Amino acid sequence: MRVERFICYLSVVIVVLAAGIRAQFYHGTDGMVPLGIDSTKVVVKFDAGASPQDVSSRIARIVVIVQDTNMLPGFVACSLSVTDGYMAFVDSLNNAEGIYLGEPYYYFPSGLPATVGETFVAAFNLELSAFQIDSINLRYRVVIDHALEGIENVFILRNTDSSGYRLLDITNLYYDLPETRYADPQFGIRVQAMSYKLFDYYHLYQPHTKKVIGTFNSTSVWDFAGLNNPDTVAVIDDGVDTHEDLPASRILAGRDYFPPDWDPRPGSQQNHGQSVAGTVGASHTTDSVSGLQTSSGIFSLNPGVKILPVKIFSDLGQGMLPEEIAPAIIWAYENGADILSNSWGLPPGYMDDQTLNEALQEANTMGRFGRGCPVIFSSGNWGGKFAGVAYPARLPYCFAVGATHLDDTRWEYSSYGADLDLMAPSGDTDYRGDVWSLDRMGSLGKNPNEYGDCPPVANDFDYNCHFGGTSAACPVVSGTASLLLSRDSMLTADVVYEILRYSAVPIGATVPNDTFGYGRVDAFRAVLSIAHGDATNDGAIDISDLTAVYEFLCCSGPDFFPSHLLGDCDCDGFVDISDVVWLVDMLFENGPAPVKPCYEF
Repeated sequence: MRVERFICYLSVVIVVLAAGIRAQFYHGTDGMVPLGIDSTKVVVKFDAGASPQDVSSRIARIVVIVQDTNMLPGFVACSLSVTDGYMAFVDSLNNAEGIYLGEPYYYFPSGLPATVGETFVAAFNLELSAFQIDSINLRYRVVIDHALEGIENVFILRNTDSSGYRLLDITNLYYDLPETRYADPQFGIRVQAMSYKLFDYYHLYQPHTKKVIGTFNSTSVWDFAGLNNPDTVAVIDDGVDTHEDLPASRILAGRDYFPPDWDPRPGSQQNHGQSVAGTVGASHTTDSVSGLQTSSGIFSLNPGVKILPVKIFSDLGQGMLPEEIAPAIIWAYENGADILSNSWGLPPGYMDDQTLNEALQEANTMGRFGRGCPVIFSSGNWGGKFAGVAYPARLPYCFAVGATHLDDTRWEYSSYGADLDLMAPSGDTDYRGDVWSLDRMGSLGKNPNEYGDCPPVANDFDYNCHFGGTSAACPVVSGTASLLLSRDSMLTADVVYEILRYSAVPIGATVPNDTFGYGRVDAFRAVLSIAHGDATNDGAIDISDLTAVYEFLCCSGPDFFPSHLLGDCDCDGFVDISDVVWLVDMLFENGPAPVKPCYEF
């Protein structure tokens, strides 16, 4: 690409930040966009040394200085007591004692503020010399505030009292000049971080989940955009029931295969599948109620996921024969499951069941319209008794998950071997674990009737505080996989497996290894690996991302949230001019999209 064309493309970046305005509209990417005026406010810059209180006392209509984050530096928003004669009043402010400049308070069609100040962007034709540009600015009595570094003939210009124009008028005048490519006012709009805050009441008891999400209530995995597209996880287990943290609206019509019927709720005192489902998709509470509550106590990996219950255990907990499970696997993927979560298996050493093998392979290759369903399995709890990974987890088209302590050491029970893929945090086995998840509600649950020994501040009637084993590790990975498909539903099952492996936190001198596979799952890193290039974190890669990266590099613009590496388009671990070039090439030259997945962390 020629340098001149590259420079021209870069200049387009500025349009996104501040598109040109004539009077009460501006030039957006798709044409003119009308602007409204909020006649209850005015934008003001006071003279140096002037007291806003003194000015307000002399100008009775200005009654309050409003706290407003949409102001350009040096400007404030003032509330007006009277709105009659608004435009004439704003004109009069420029001659008022103590006021340097007054501007109307504009807003976009969406209702969001479109406040301006005293500066605008002007992109002059590339063939113009510095002398010619200075002559134009002298003619209209504006001054160059600064040049945009690295972009030829693009300047931030500052309006002056002697120009005789309001900012939008002088900007539109420059927009129409034959010597300019465009001119745009600078709006008081800045990139904002999107933050997802949690108030789940028992989160102090969930260190295992916190281990993989990033930083709780700071920069967690849920701060990434694009995770609100619901996918479906089939919980193939002993049943799932509705819960205050898992409403009926997110539990799909499932099936019971033992014996066959359409009621996949657990039997009395059964809560294994309920706890698996809670780890994958319990609802997150986002209210600000303080103190102990009896509802909405558990957070999960994906609070928007839909659960498809597929019951393969009797009401007393007896499991089905392997070949009998095969129809359940087929039914799950044919009835909308995107991911199959399986916290069950047979000890290592058992022979494969061909019927079950074929069903699992079919789900992995034919599900999701040929993209394949990730089939996630517990590696087994026989690590101290038998060598190798359990069946069917050890199959090549299944994904085997073992269990670690919170310090990333292996639980001694966790089955391991050459077929192990990944680890996830968990607790002890046989109801000695300390992983928190869902129980059945009230007296139907297991905890109150058998143990009742959750911490005294907790609601042990509705929550299971004794989940653990590789059964609890598996749904952590299933939930992470569901986040990936929420962000990008076109990922194949094999690519999901690859992302889970290569985004994991490595454990051991050589990775992969028989003890830990590729390491410990990290949901934050997994989603980040497919989000590079989305600098504005809005779920799409477009010209706004080019703007954000350019502003960060040239003009001390804000960093990218929730990860700096969102601006790293070429996956070299840095945000630099090469990422600007990459985005320009993608947006204007049909070049490749940012590298995905990218394993720079």
